[in-house]
Amino acid sequence: MSIVHQFRRGRRGEAGQTLVLYVIMTLALVLVVAMCVDGGTIYLTKAELDKAADAAVLTAIRNLYQGQTQASTLAQAAFTANYRGGGPATNAPAASITFATDSNNNTTVSILATATFNTYFMRIIPRFQTFQVSSAATATRAKLIMSVVLDHSGSMQNNGGSTALPPAVNTFISYFDDTMDQVSLVSFASTTNLNVSVRRPFKSAITSAVNAMTFGGATYADGGLQLALQQNNSVPVAPGDNTIKVVVLFTDGYANTFQYTWPTNATYNLGGFDPPASAYAVLNPTNGVQLTDKKGYNSWPQGGESIPGFFNSSWTTFLSVDGSTKSVTPANCTAEGGLRALATATAIRNTNMYIYCIGLGNALDQSFLQQLANDPAASTYNPNQPAGEAAFAPSSSQLQAVFQQIAAKILMRLTK
Repeated sequence: MSIVHQFRRGRRGEAGQTLVLYVIMTLALVLVVAMCVDGGTIYLTKAELDKAADAAVLTAIRNLYQGQTQASTLAQAAFTANYRGGGPATNAPAASITFATDSNNNTTVSILATATFNTYFMRIIPRFQTFQVSSAATATRAKLIMSVVLDHSGSMQNNGGSTALPPAVNTFISYFDDTMDQVSLVSFASTTNLNVSVRRPFKSAITSAVNAMTFGGATYADGGLQLALQQNNSVPVAPGDNTIKVVVLFTDGYANTFQYTWPTNATYNLGGFDPPASAYAVLNPTNGVQLTDKKGYNSWPQGGESIPGFFNSSWTTFLSVDGSTKSVTPANCTAEGGLRALATATAIRNTNMYIYCIGLGNALDQSFLQQLANDPAASTYNPNQPAGEAAFAPSSSQLQAVFQQIAAKILMRLTK
């Protein structure tokens, strides 16, 4: 065989090998492109499904108070609104929503969503002409134990609050579940009232109580918080039970009243008045009736002081919650009302309860309410305690919206 012939045969062999390598490299390139293009579509579709499923399951949980049928309808709408598809070839996904209860009798909502789309390059492999992507999400709705604490002091008659508060509260409680949650209603002015003890169902009783509420007196916020703590603590929570305890405080002014017991075991409510505090009153701790006053306003009756014999006028000092001894002056009475409310709020949060505050109008100390709630915006925010929120309605016309805002925040916290 000639050398030339051998050379030509070698060249033909190399050409054949080159062709095989070319085919292999082309197939590899197609697979890489397929992975990039179709894989990208799969990734985008999965991300969209996850987002839509999460939105749907949270919507269902937050609307359980409307019943499972309505909650499911709203969840389906939320899924559709949040799913925009993973690519032009993606088909409309199907989503199924189911309701159940866990071992602690908490309601759970689960969603399974599947999208099928036509592949671009992977379709060269018959079994991958279409591809399915699925997403599952589950959320648990914790039970709620809540005390709603309402200011019904006299100033509420001057700012529209007495008219706006009842419908705002009624709408607020409508967002919660009459069969799952337990709620109480507490009110305060010169004294405190347990209008509705913590219970389920609660909506009818609270609606009747808040609609019948009258307004007048000072602002004994500390007493309202103390009573709320007692009510929430009266409900036992079994080990492992998914339950959240909340206090919601509404007020339109300064916490200007506190209760004090002198060494002789005589107990009175001492009320200062909103800055510039220039008067104080000693109040019957049972019914809030004014026993004595220190004149400071022209509007006080008949001028001067009126001290019945059963009030010892020598009791001119009190032991503050901060440990110091203070004189009974208008400014000190107002300040002590706030200090004691803050101390009680700390005690509430120490039991792992959340506090939400709602303030009406401009005659209040917003920073004080932020401190009560341990709002992250508060100057005294403590990250080691439950973080609540303070929200404000500049006028009574905005009260409804602010109560709904807080309801949404609480429902979000109930969702796990």
